[in-house]
Amino acid sequence: MRSYCVYLATTVGLLCAIVSWGLGGVVIGAVVVATATAVLTSSVWGADGRSAVPKIVRVTVASGLMTPAAVGLIGVFKFAGVLMVLILAVTTPALVSRIKSRRRTTEDPPVARLESATPRVPSTSPGNGPAVEPARELDALDDEALCWAWRRSFRLLEAARSAAERLSLVEERQRYLDELNRRSPEGLAAWLASGARASGNPLPYVYDARRRAS
Repeated sequence: MRSYCVYLATTVGLLCAIVSWGLGGVVIGAVVVATATAVLTSSVWGADGRSAVPKIVRVTVASGLMTPAAVGLIGVFKFAGVLMVLILAVTTPALVSRIKSRRRTTEDPPVARLESATPRVPSTSPGNGPAVEPARELDALDDEALCWAWRRSFRLLEAARSAAERLSLVEERQRYLDELNRRSPEGLAAWLASGARASGNPLPYVYDARRRAS
């Protein structure tokens, strides 16, 4: 339902903008906004490699279309247009999800501190029991699959609904870091030194470290 409202508001807004400033003005405005958005999103997500391209394109196109549409709505409908734009903006799924995630993190600070833990030596000795099996499963993944699992676990962590589930995911993410540290300590160290984000992609650093070592 919300997607339908967004499409409808964008279409109406673009028509209002075209009526107010002409098709040429709207096209120029959309191109300028899209270019600026592409530069900004590339600087933010560029380190994620090729996997970030679809997200960058999606955000760039959406920004290029929605910004002139929002200006058109406000220009024609005045206060009502402002109200429509604000309602659609504050109900954006990404914003709602971020607010919920921040609220969960505030309510459970010990788990948040565990998420930022540094890599430790993998506990895979025979005396540690259950830790042996996950390590054997991770060993079967190639570097790309391991880094994808690391990034996917961040999205799962954001969506977790209980402290127990979050703690389990934090421990799983620690095993991914341990495995990356075992395979390429130089690559992992370089990624962490670059200001690694919890959702970031260490794969380019792992590849680069292995190329230098070979």
